[in-house]
Parts: sequence; C-alpha cells; structure tokens
Amino acid sequence: MKKILSIITLIGLGSPAMAQDIKVGPEIGATYNTMYQKLNGAKRETNYQVGFKIGGVVDLPLNEMFSLQPGLFLSLNNGTESYYERNFKSGAGVPNAQRDRRNYGVTYVQLPVYALFKTGKEYDDPHFFFGIGPSFNYAVGGGFKQEFTNTINGEDRTSRYDYSIPIGNSKTKDKIRPFDISANVTVGYEAPFGLFFRAYYGVGLLNLAPSGDSDNKFRAHGGGLSVGFLFNTTHGPRWR
Repeated sequence: MKKILSIITLIGLGSPAMAQDIKVGPEIGATYNTMYQKLNGAKRETNYQVGFKIGGVVDLPLNEMFSLQPGLFLSLNNGTESYYERNFKSGAGVPNAQRDRRNYGVTYVQLPVYALFKTGKEYDDPHFFFGIGPSFNYAVGGGFKQEFTNTINGEDRTSRYDYSIPIGNSKTKDKIRPFDISANVTVGYEAPFGLFFRAYYGVGLLNLAPSGDSDNKFRAHGGGLSVGFLFNTTHGPRWR
C-alpha cells in the first residue's frame, strides 16, 4: 500500500498543474470475483461469480504520459459461493455428514484511484493505458443465503436461510466486515473521442471475516471488464 502511494506521489512531482484537459465520464461493466474463505480452521471450496458495477471516473492529467484517475462506483454481487462437507461417525459408530453451502452477494461503494501511464505523443491521441493503485471499498448491503444439511444414519435434515447480509465486526451476528482495501492493476484503450475500454484485477488486503483470526479468514479478489466515455470539461489549449 505504501509503495503504491509513493509511486502516485512521485509521478506528480514536477508535473504541470492539472488545469487543462480534465475529463469526467460514466463507466459501467461486469465483474467476476470470489473470496478465499477459511471458517473455524476449515478451508472452503469457493467459486467465482458474476456481478455488475456502475459509476464514473475523473481523469486528471499530470503530464503528457501520466494521469491520476479516481473513480466512484456502486458494485453489486461481490463475494462468492462457498461449500464445505464433512463425513464422520458418532461415538456409537453411526455415520454422519454435514454439508454447508453459502452465498455472499455483497454490494460495495468503491473508490479506486489509479496512477495511469498512457502511450501516444499527445494527451488526446488514441492510446493504450496501464495503471496501478488502491481501491477503498465499503459494504453497504447485499444478500446472504445458506443451505445447511446434517445427515444422521442416512436421514437428511436441511435448514435454509435467505436474508440481507449482516455487516459488522461481531463474530456471532455478522457475516462480513464493512471495509476493505484492494491493490488493483488495470489495462485498457481510449479512443480520441473519449470512448474507452478497461480490464482490471484487484486483490483484497484485509481480512473480511468478522472477528477474523488465523482460523477465520475471508479475502476478496477478482476483476472485470468495463466501458466508459470521457468528456473534456476544460476545452483549453492542448499540451505544448
């Protein structure tokens, strides 16, 4: 995290004022994410799931090749489907089994901040871009589903739950912590009239398990594809 912030600071040193060619615009896309999970010392099988995000970005030029690009997004259906199964025998030798399937569909407000390198001779030329930076993510809602089956001597007893996901730090009441920070990378292409396409990937840096410890760990990671359009808000003279 400190390295990312240092790179952003170094890029800005000696750069001209960001008074020209400031661009803003909407961005929408599909996400593909999952979450490493370990509950009560047992690692769970997890799957990727598709989500959706909508928001916008501001592109702040630092010089002809670099820009700082913060954004603000609402991102839906982040999380994972996880599965755990255990087969054992009771003290009397009766075969038992437990199966636990859970789905976390978390809605986040996300604030990514990218330091971008752009190809092309001029700021408004068509160009590819590459970037790194943190994203600050705050859970504001979502859903939680669980299907728990306890099998005793071949007889299944299943309990099902489906409700809004509890967010907080209580190990007994909540399912996920509210705040996460991820380290992100992005690559894309921007046309001269403002249309751009982006691919990105991020790795969560914080343990999202409520009252997380070495036996209880959630760590989000995933990426996505998006499309957006940038409008020039300054209409000033180009780089000279």
